[in-house]
Amino acid sequence: MLFVGQDTRSNLVTAYYYIFFGIVCILGGALGYARARSKASIIAGGISGALLILAGILARGFIPYAIGIVVSVLLLAHFGRSFVASRKPMPAVPMILLSLVCIALTVRHLIH
Repeated sequence: MLFVGQDTRSNLVTAYYYIFFGIVCILGGALGYARARSKASIIAGGISGALLILAGILARGFIPYAIGIVVSVLLLAHFGRSFVASRKPMPAVPMILLSLVCIALTVRHLIH
């Protein structure tokens, strides 16, 4: 049985991680645009980052966690495929790891 304090702490950790991950996505998209003039990077980074930040701010009920896990799974799929195709560790490996942590935190929160 969970105590109220534990549930709140878990909720806060997940919410703050969504915000952190969202900021990383936005900065990564901006960096991709600055380095390679990739409009896709800035658009995808901006949208995924904004959705994660929104999920972190809302972080109550099922919808924010659904948004967080869907965005994380999509990022994992994209960067996983990118890494397999190119074998370039940057930015794929950090984004894969961040996505996996986000998925794990979300699943942990949803099952408790």
